[in-house]
Amino acid sequence: METFDRLREYSQELIALHHTLALLQWDQEVRMPRRATEGRAQQFAVVSSLIHRREVAAELGGLLAEAQERQEGWSVPQRALLRVMRRRYEQSSRLPESFVADFARLTSQAQEKWLTARERSDFSLFQPALERLVEMARRQAEYLGYPEHPYDALLDLYEEGLATARVTRIFTALREPLVGLVDRLAGRLAPLDFAEPFASAAQERFAEELLRAIGFDFNRGCLARSAHPFTTTLDHHDRRITNRYAPHGLDYIFGALHEGGHALYEQGIAEDLANTHLDDGVSLGIHESQSRLWENVIGRSPAFWQHFFPELQKAFPVQFRGMALARFLRGINAVQPGLIRVDADEVTYNLHVLIRFELEKGLIEGRIQVADLPALWREKYRRYLGVEVDSDANGLLQDIHWAHGSFGYFPTYTLGNLAAAQIWQAYRRDDPEAEAAIAAGNLARVREWLTARIYAHGSVYQPGELLLRVSGEELSERHFLHYLDEKFARLLA
Repeated sequence: METFDRLREYSQELIALHHTLALLQWDQEVRMPRRATEGRAQQFAVVSSLIHRREVAAELGGLLAEAQERQEGWSVPQRALLRVMRRRYEQSSRLPESFVADFARLTSQAQEKWLTARERSDFSLFQPALERLVEMARRQAEYLGYPEHPYDALLDLYEEGLATARVTRIFTALREPLVGLVDRLAGRLAPLDFAEPFASAAQERFAEELLRAIGFDFNRGCLARSAHPFTTTLDHHDRRITNRYAPHGLDYIFGALHEGGHALYEQGIAEDLANTHLDDGVSLGIHESQSRLWENVIGRSPAFWQHFFPELQKAFPVQFRGMALARFLRGINAVQPGLIRVDADEVTYNLHVLIRFELEKGLIEGRIQVADLPALWREKYRRYLGVEVDSDANGLLQDIHWAHGSFGYFPTYTLGNLAAAQIWQAYRRDDPEAEAAIAAGNLARVREWLTARIYAHGSVYQPGELLLRVSGEELSERHFLHYLDEKFARLLA
């Protein structure tokens, strides 16, 4: 086992370096002074270059070749480590070090420009940086290579094997049913409206209570604030999440559950995979299935709030005085086309993702120029959701993903929605008393089931294989559409 031990040691070294980079990223979005942007960008470039050198080193290439020859008799996780490291080595070897450093520097600089542009609701302040980011994303696709479409290369970074043609088929299958549901359900359930503001500190306390309730371990993670909520890993026992808080609305609840779902996945990974390439969710689609499952499938369900609504009323007696549980449930599940993706209901959410997919695909193809984005964004929101975009901040500056250089990321949200419904159906088959347990406040039951079947395995199984093991079938949109039909039939009964 000497070869495997050396492979694991090399993996742990690389992951320690990636965690260092993640710490720089976390600090930039949570604590870093605004004027430190240029210095942080240089740090990103230097550390990214050092990581890249180790990821493409001849030493690693030789070790991977040796492991390939000697893997007979290795366990499934050991073979998986070899597979994942070889895939990363092959991807990294296609990218020049100068490109890696420049891209890291640019994304760090772009985050500050995005934040300023969003605060001032002025896309022109972000446009030059975005033009450079799109140009580099196109180059990245060419360096990486692709089977049919340049966007394939970017999708594959977040969901192994995902192709543009498959994403197009998924949205084609979803578009008509979702538009039909919007037409049928919009306005049927009245959204909640609060005259009295929510105190920020009280929001954070309640978000922490929910995180503890679903099983987030604060001894192995923490909750902070950022402009755009996110989850990151700095060590096997350091899984960090952020949230944001506004005076009106309940976004802080669902933001906490969403990021908490990501963190539960990471905290549930088996100890023997710690701080290796397997100590991570297998793909963004599977990762998003867990954030969306806890945020929506569980977090907007009658069973969940049967237990937690009295706690919410105690925490905010003025806002919820006299409100019935049934009214609350209809309000948090109201179907109402709007401008903001992260605030969108479950029916309209994938239409927000579809818009971003169409724009990203056009940008990478060169059919769409960055200067065209504001007008195209307004046109697509008018066509798909029937709403008028009132500002850049509520339009194409609402998401941080492009500032991160994360082209190809957005479709994984829709994959996550589909997989969440499919996984939930499998859980309900295994546990007919699921809703009763949740209504009693027993969330450990579903978390333990998810840990055994998904979380503990980290990246051992490829995403399609993992979903097949959990649900017994390949990804399908029919479970998601059935879930929506069933849910809204109950709410409207």
